[in-house]
Amino acid sequence: MAKEPDYRSNSLLRGLSILECFNLRRPEMTLTEIAEAISVTSSAAYRFVVTLEREGYLTRHENRYRLAPRAMDLGYRYLASLDVSDLARLPADALRNETGFTVHVSILEGTEIIYVYRALSDRAMVSNVPVGSRLPAFSTTMGRVLLSDLPEADLDARFAGYAFSRMSSAAPGSLAELKPLLRADRERGYVAQSSHLATGTFSIAAPLVSRHGRYVAAMNLSGHEQQLRPDAALIGKVLDAAREVSKML
Repeated sequence: MAKEPDYRSNSLLRGLSILECFNLRRPEMTLTEIAEAISVTSSAAYRFVVTLEREGYLTRHENRYRLAPRAMDLGYRYLASLDVSDLARLPADALRNETGFTVHVSILEGTEIIYVYRALSDRAMVSNVPVGSRLPAFSTTMGRVLLSDLPEADLDARFAGYAFSRMSSAAPGSLAELKPLLRADRERGYVAQSSHLATGTFSIAAPLVSRHGRYVAAMNLSGHEQQLRPDAALIGKVLDAAREVSKML
């Protein structure tokens, strides 16, 4: 039997093993201790540690390293994504019942959003994106909301070499075009616009914010543009529902 090729990256494995070295007993480690823990030379460990430090996963004080907030944020975002669909269920259903429009909840992964919950409307003209669907974040209201929470360096890293395949001329065609939109989205606190992906659909999206102030997910109200009018009252209902979920995060 032919041996199955091994596509694993040893460098990535080493980097992950360094992050796993830190725990309650060893919250801080020297370079020598890290090298011993992952069974490499100090010079090899240094390359991995410098990379992790520059990318924001490790922080250094004098000659000792510890996990930086970005490393801990990875675990927090994962745990939050597991819970957010359950926490958002009742407020999302209530918003659907009150407005008659479909409500979706999504999280951000890389440059895409993943739909994790849907409260489906019974209207004849309905917005219906199944749970588990992935869509480009730059072309969606929920994606725009979630991207607006990211530092500029994070945006640059995520979209390095990214092809902005626009399905609408209204969608941004580059990261340079996207960034000012995100700044305005962040200041406004929500995104309301016609869909760049589904003709005739309009949606209003707001962030689901953790107690630490991070956007862990987004919620939108979505329907046919002939029925859904983005007036202040309707936008307020979406923001109120999002705040209700945020209190539980």
